[in-house]
Amino acid sequence: MTDSGQEGCARSPSEEPSQSEHTEFVGGIPPDYDITDGAEVLIVSRDQSYLTHGIHKFPAKFFPELPRYLILRFSESGNIVLDPMCGSGTAVLEAAINGRVGVGVDIDSMARMITAAKTTAIHPDVLDSSSGILVQEIRQRMAAVDDTPDIPDFPYRDKWFQNHVLHELAVIRDSIDLLPEALPGIDSEYWPDLLRFFRVLMSSIIRGVSNADPHCTRTVIRKNLAKNVKPGDTVRAFFDALSRQTDGMKELWSKHVSLEGWEVQVLDADATNTGIADESVDLSVTSPPYINAVDYTRTHQLEMFWLGHLGEGPLSEVKRDYIGTETVYKREYSTLRVSGLCTLDPLLESIYVLDPRRSFIVFKFFKDMEAQLRETYRVLKPGGHYCVAIGNNLIRGVRVKSHEVLTEIAEERVGFEIDRVFFSKLIRHFIRIPRKERMLGEWVIILRKPKR
Repeated sequence: MTDSGQEGCARSPSEEPSQSEHTEFVGGIPPDYDITDGAEVLIVSRDQSYLTHGIHKFPAKFFPELPRYLILRFSESGNIVLDPMCGSGTAVLEAAINGRVGVGVDIDSMARMITAAKTTAIHPDVLDSSSGILVQEIRQRMAAVDDTPDIPDFPYRDKWFQNHVLHELAVIRDSIDLLPEALPGIDSEYWPDLLRFFRVLMSSIIRGVSNADPHCTRTVIRKNLAKNVKPGDTVRAFFDALSRQTDGMKELWSKHVSLEGWEVQVLDADATNTGIADESVDLSVTSPPYINAVDYTRTHQLEMFWLGHLGEGPLSEVKRDYIGTETVYKREYSTLRVSGLCTLDPLLESIYVLDPRRSFIVFKFFKDMEAQLRETYRVLKPGGHYCVAIGNNLIRGVRVKSHEVLTEIAEERVGFEIDRVFFSKLIRHFIRIPRKERMLGEWVIILRKPKR
């Protein structure tokens, strides 16, 4: 992305979807249904908790029906399907259960852990025996008056958690970590998957039993939010999660054994440098982070402290390399940065007058997304599709039409062909976003790498 100059605009979808087609789907979209360019669809999701999809909350996650439709529509059985910013792994799981090879890439350690846990099937007998012993160990330790679990130290720990919650979380964590010693009869090959599964379940309850608002994009304590987490509630919450997700994992196992060649890969890599071979991917499906909308690291900071995913440095250093990061240096926005894109530069100029830092954050987001589009273009086979679901943003009162900017970058600079663009309305959010910044839905951009 350049810092000056301007090129001709690519074909740009309108801000509002066409009124010529408005279709509502309860549950999945039939894969043979042709969503036309400019159409608007509403998917009433029924599969938020299907199999292991509900194992852990995650901000702005896919609802399963959309990636499922895109995977079935634009790939075939046995194809490699990549999500280069996989988040909680919804598209990766949908690829696997529909007979494709699911590949997930994410720079975020929490995202990789959740994705791996929800896409790794565990044998029901192993799951039952280990879960039973885990419950027994937790109950015994809770009943022991002299038990002193190892409570981690992290910033403002006693502000975020009541003392009895700290104790119960530490009992759960220690019981999970020591489980191989309590149940030596299980083959060692199962332990990495089992321990990851149990740790993700523990992580899934942490925000709810903390003093933080469970629905906010930031980890904050609200004075008007009366959370009443009583002694024993934390352990009960874990047991409830364990019961629900054990059932889901058993259903995943049944799906797993019914398919030949189940394969999932979760890669610790950057979306702009995946390490994947040239022209080896049949389809890519993703939902990038929104500009300025969700701070993933700060949202999951309590979980990351408990699971040991954060080092000694500040959070800002952890998230500096994320696409959509707000961690930028003052020298980077001391002057207006422009891109040469006619869909973007007027917006950068308008925002800069109000907030130079926010203007640079927007500039950097699309610069990073251009690098990401180039990387996906590199790994895609000729004729392969890249499906991107992205919402527009309101930055300092300026509407940033992300779908228009990305289509211009993809077509004019990267070399993709624009297959179609349609609007998918949102019906549910995990997190609360201020009303003015709340999105009515996402634009789904279907790109195609030209055949030779």
